[in-house]
Amino acid sequence: MRTYLDCLPCLLSQALKAAREATDDKIVQRQVIDEVARMIPQLSLDLRPPEIAQQGYRLIYQIISNNDPFSKAKVEANQAALALYPRLKEVVADSEEPLLTACKLAIAGNVIDLGPNFLRIDIDSIMETALVSPLSINDYHEFRSSINNSRHILYLGDNAGEVVFDRVLIEELHQVKDLEIYFVVRERPIINDATRDDAIAAGIDKVARIISSGSDAPATILSQCSSEMLEYYHSADVMIAKGQGNYESLDGEAGNIFFMLRAKCPSVAKLLGVNVGDAILKQNLTQTKAKNNRDFRPESRK
Repeated sequence: MRTYLDCLPCLLSQALKAAREATDDKIVQRQVIDEVARMIPQLSLDLRPPEIAQQGYRLIYQIISNNDPFSKAKVEANQAALALYPRLKEVVADSEEPLLTACKLAIAGNVIDLGPNFLRIDIDSIMETALVSPLSINDYHEFRSSINNSRHILYLGDNAGEVVFDRVLIEELHQVKDLEIYFVVRERPIINDATRDDAIAAGIDKVARIISSGSDAPATILSQCSSEMLEYYHSADVMIAKGQGNYESLDGEAGNIFFMLRAKCPSVAKLLGVNVGDAILKQNLTQTKAKNNRDFRPESRK
């Protein structure tokens, strides 16, 4: 997905939010806005939106002298979601189609924001909405079929807090079939995206092998990923790509990718043909990838 003009004021809004999260100093906050505003005319619309965000946040963090202004909010998000974990497991176990329910809950987790409003969210309401609302794009049957014919799953994570919902889905995937699952996190903190520490705090290490993308992009930018990450990408039978950022960065890329997200902005919603806030489970099946999964030997890795 290319960058739209609408993405540029969105970046400016995010810059102010990050500055306010990091400091109460109005002078620094104004400096952040001014510097990001000066950057915007130089940003190419040929870039994908997460690449724009990456450049913006690198500048913001340099100005505020803080490489992880959302660290406290991420910890609180994981703690709040972990408190909900037993209820999530109960809902999945009691449902008629546990894997579908786990998918819906994982998508519902994508709406959790790590700003000040996070702890005021009615989590039960989110769950109820997820369970009764239809998926606006529903490729679940294709997803289930792909899982049944797979051995290796690459799960591209998104945000802290949300990773607890991802854990529930991964645990249900293991109930369906004996699978090797690899969970991708950011190399370094960026916005509220999950790093290795966030994934471990959520218990992902108990259900999947955690690997780094090799990049601090708030999505999966293949040109920035490590050689290890690309090996897993090209060899996976199925990829689960969580969140809008991964959709923006991987739409049209090769592979059997299933996007799970909430459409959070008008541009993405229009591209998908849905409304803002709609839940999406969309398959993106494109040309054959560079490597065949028969070449994949994760067991031999040290």
